[in-house]
Amino acid sequence: MMYTNSMHLSKALRLKGVLVAVLTATFVSQSSSVLAAALSLEQAQQLAISEDPNLKGNTYRQQALKSEQYASAYWANPQLSTSIQNLPTDGFSLDQEPMTQFKVGIKQQLPRGDVNALNYQKLAVMTRQVDTQSAARLASLKKTVSLIWLDWYYANERLALLKQEDQLLKQLMDVTESRYSQGLGKSQQSDILQVRLAQLTLEDKYTKAHQAMLEARAALSEFYGAPLSSDMTPDNLALGALLYGYTLDLSDLYRVVSDSEPFSLLQQHPEARGLQLQSDAQAKQVDIAREQTKPQWSVDASYGYRQDAQNGASRADFVSLGVQVDLPYFTRPKQDADVAAAVSRVNALKTDFRLKVNQLASQAQMLKVRLASLSQRKALYENGLTNEVEGLAQTLLSAYTADTANFSEVVQAHLRQIQVQDSLLAIHVEEAKTLASLIYLYAPSLEASNHNATELNHEY
Repeated sequence: MMYTNSMHLSKALRLKGVLVAVLTATFVSQSSSVLAAALSLEQAQQLAISEDPNLKGNTYRQQALKSEQYASAYWANPQLSTSIQNLPTDGFSLDQEPMTQFKVGIKQQLPRGDVNALNYQKLAVMTRQVDTQSAARLASLKKTVSLIWLDWYYANERLALLKQEDQLLKQLMDVTESRYSQGLGKSQQSDILQVRLAQLTLEDKYTKAHQAMLEARAALSEFYGAPLSSDMTPDNLALGALLYGYTLDLSDLYRVVSDSEPFSLLQQHPEARGLQLQSDAQAKQVDIAREQTKPQWSVDASYGYRQDAQNGASRADFVSLGVQVDLPYFTRPKQDADVAAAVSRVNALKTDFRLKVNQLASQAQMLKVRLASLSQRKALYENGLTNEVEGLAQTLLSAYTADTANFSEVVQAHLRQIQVQDSLLAIHVEEAKTLASLIYLYAPSLEASNHNATELNHEY
């Protein structure tokens, strides 16, 4: 009997030495396997921008508007007419009757009021509107790609943590089964069932994380026109990459978010600015509608050639000059209705602009609150919980080597350490997502505001 107990004790000691070595190696550093084929956040944004069909389409739309603007400055095409008039039907001879003539005429229609100049100005505003649409698309593209990349990054990092947890549960299962089979301590079959339940729960978590990783990687393919390689992984997270393409850095962003009044600054956001330019273009349409109440003039001139008479008598040629004008005064109610409709559209767009600014400002306020809360939680984890659970795990591991603690307590402490790391990872990713959303709101608005201020200084 003594021999059996000694054998069990020897096995337990050997097993304890192996477990201590494994646990120590597991937590020397947080594992984050990065394959050679790694896609950084900055690369993801850069590729999406270079391959975006919408931005390319806006380039063609802008070219079309510039061509239309150039064409709008010209008058309507002159009209050339030719005819043979008063040709006698009894002989069809050009010199038989004195009124027979070969007539050539030209007619030019003049623009109605200042319609051409107003159309030119309207198309200039519409060209700027396409610029603003491109800026809005660019900002939205950066935000969307960043959020998807962060989902991909979180799922990939979480899979690494879940693998660590799986290793610990396997070790706990081996020890529990060994102690139960050998009758050591107070191990019961319910302990094995609890570990098995934890493994099944972990398997479900792993399946969900793996699904999230695959979905995020597939979602990125929308912006590249082809699926990402199956061995592609997200690179390490660098918060500065969220500001790719902007001139400000993170410290500038925090300062602007803290100090600026969003309802004023976000009026320069491309989404709001686009509605404002659309309103400006519609205001030009109001002026064009008012020009329709003015008469439109046309001038024409013609030359009539006559052959000499059959007896040799000379016949004079004819020159005709004429002026035509339409009279919109009789349809004045129609013109007034068109002007009223155009004015109503301008007012509606102004309302849409104010509504959009309110929505953007409300989002900014909400994101500021979220960022502050995440900062508090991150500080709690980094300055408190992480150190506490790490200290507890090390203490229990030391106690286990001194036979004053059981292995299940050690594993549970290390599992808790992984769970804290998982929670801290989620906070880091959520903070990055919040920053991406704040950058979408503030960065383009701030750059547009600075650009407008520079232009104003140049004017003076």
